[in-house]
Amino acid sequence: SLAKAIINDPTLLLLDEPTASLDPETGDFIRSFLENYQREKGNSILLASHNMSEVERLCSSVLMMKKGSIIDYGKPNELILKHGRKNLEEVFLKLTRTG
Repeated sequence: SLAKAIINDPTLLLLDEPTASLDPETGDFIRSFLENYQREKGNSILLASHNMSEVERLCSSVLMMKKGSIIDYGKPNELILKHGRKNLEEVFLKLTRTG
């Protein structure tokens, strides 16, 4: 699916859970590929994922949603600092388990 998505060299990639159900080695290969592809092509990637370590690694800006509403947004490191957590997964759990 990823090969089909990039075959025409798009300026914007829309990816929904691109590494879901992949083994760790293949998932890491795909994440590395996406990092290099974005760096080389300068395109934008809109990534939807529940894998917060993947989001933290690949995204420069994050929108967190709960029940269809935006509950916070910002750069991954800023969100981590803002919410006093160790990583983006902890931020996500804090935000989605409250109120």
